Amino acid sequence: MTKTSRLFQGVLLVSAITLSLTACGQKAQLTGGATPQATIAPSSTPLIQSPLPSSTPEPLKQKKVKTFYSDQDEMKLVEKEVTISYKQEADVYEAALNALKKSDDPKAIPLFDDLKFTNTAFDKAKGELKIDLKFGPKTQLGAPGEELFLQALKKTVFQFPEVKSLYVLKDGKQVDSLMGHLELPYPIKRPN
Repeated sequence: MTKTSRLFQGVLLVSAITLSLTACGQKAQLTGGATPQATIAPSSTPLIQSPLPSSTPEPLKQKKVKTFYSDQDEMKLVEKEVTISYKQEADVYEAALNALKKSDDPKAIPLFDDLKFTNTAFDKAKGELKIDLKFGPKTQLGAPGEELFLQALKKTVFQFPEVKSLYVLKDGKQVDSLMGHLELPYPIKRPN
């Protein structure tokens, strides 16, 4: 047998195996996803099959919101429009706030990137949004940065017309100032 014959036989063998495997996969697709089961000799332990989960995950809702960042010199806010995803209507506020933590634009610097929103709760009857913040070491900004931080926070939550007042907590407590430079009103009321 020559090398060419062996090579040709090898190619045919690989092709036959590939075709066989492909056909098995297509049969499983045509029969609703069921795959052929191997025959197993009986044993003393019974086989238990768990049922497949019948519920499909709920699709995420999406909404376009305005987000606010600092310019590179920490002198003014930069406004961007982004699309947020959330499961339930109550999650829309936290999703909008979390969007403040990242930016795709190098000229829009996130003021919230080292901060965690540990709790976000909206009282629909009163129109009150309560948020609890946990600061990381990079969240401590100077006076101009703190001013931009508060402006971005207010503009983000008050773009939702149902939010009438904002209660801001730091590590679960009401504080006079978030970073020690500006007085923090409690609550922050929607501007007229």
